[in-house]
Parts: sequence; structure tokens; C-alpha cells
Amino acid sequence: MPTKGFLAELSQLIVSEKNQHLDVVIMPWKQVMQGVESGDLDGSVCMFKTEERKSRMYYIEPPLLIEQTVIFHRSDQIPQVTKLEDLNQYRMGILDGSSYHKDEFIQQHPKLVDVNSFESMFKMLDKGRIDLILAEYRNGMAVISETASLNPNHFSVLPYSYQHTDVHLVISHKIFDSQTVVQKLNSVAKRVINSPEAKALYKRHNILQLPKLKPLSLQ
Repeated sequence: MPTKGFLAELSQLIVSEKNQHLDVVIMPWKQVMQGVESGDLDGSVCMFKTEERKSRMYYIEPPLLIEQTVIFHRSDQIPQVTKLEDLNQYRMGILDGSSYHKDEFIQQHPKLVDVNSFESMFKMLDKGRIDLILAEYRNGMAVISETASLNPNHFSVLPYSYQHTDVHLVISHKIFDSQTVVQKLNSVAKRVINSPEAKALYKRHNILQLPKLKPLSLQ
């Protein structure tokens, strides 16, 4: 997209309040993670909050969005899933470097397929090279609707969610004077996110409401 998406635009609103410019570069997710951790990137406009990541990046509060991780499948092939362990019988695509990639269940999954982009994952699902995709609802729906070679009618979501997670703008610990940068952004973020300009962004990007799904439990 010309504006690089809702999260980039909302983050730009926050940063511009402190008379700074945000230069957003689209790159593979694993490269984003490595860049933020090393300080080669100042931060990221899209990051889930985990305890493990807090040691390497500062989270601007409040979150930009609340996201839900769900299970996508082909509409003509409905998986028999009622509990977490049922996912083990299927070839499941997952974005390389995603936060839940380090979950014990995911690491032990016998048929996990690491993929470096959402678009590639959904093309693999469409062609039957994988059976399921574990991904954020809004990211998945955006890829399905915006990729010309994909038919939205070919995809569905199971009635279970894997997790709910906050989506944040983050700043790397490694950049110069990072704590001061974070303090300045935190001081304006809540006001900006609730401003008329931000509400107009939500409306213009037609941010999807999350579906009401049951948590996918162990039992």
C-alpha cells in the first residue's frame, strides 16, 4: 500500500507529535526482529508484547491494536480440531520469527512449516502444500483480500482462537538515548490514539472487528 498500512500511519501520527519523521521500510519479519534487537533498526510499528522481548525493546503504551491469532484453513477442507493437540495432525504454516514461534507447543509441533511471508503462506495453503495457517486475523484477512491471485472464498477461520495479543510501536534498546525517546512518545501516544485523526484512520482503513471465537484449550 502507498501509505504502508494503518499501523505505519498511526505510528507516524504519534512520532510527528514530537516533530520527528518516521521512515517505514517493509522487510521480512525475521529481518525486522534482528534489526530491532541489534539496533540497526530504531524500532518496529508492529510488535506483540512478550516478556522475552522486553529485555531488547521498549513498548510504547497504549497498544495500537488488540489482535487475535487464529487458524486459517481452506473452505473446502474443514479440519477436525476441538483442542490444541488436534493441530498436531496437520501441516501448519507459521510466520518465521513470530512471537508464538517460541511457545513450547509450537516448538514440539511435528508438522510445522516455517514461512517468511504471509503471502507465501496463503498461497501454499491455497495449493494444498500446507493444511492450516496460524496467523493474526487482520493480517490474514488483509493478505487474502489484497493478493490478486487469491480467492477470498477459498479460505475460512476455525471457531477457535490461539491467543489475544496487544500490537505495539516499539523502540530498540540499542539506539542512542532510547529511554528519552520512549518517554517522549509515551507522553503523547494515548492522546494521539484517541484523537479525531486516529479515529479517521481506523475508519478509512476499515479496521476489521475481531470475530468472537472460543479459546483453543489443551483439553
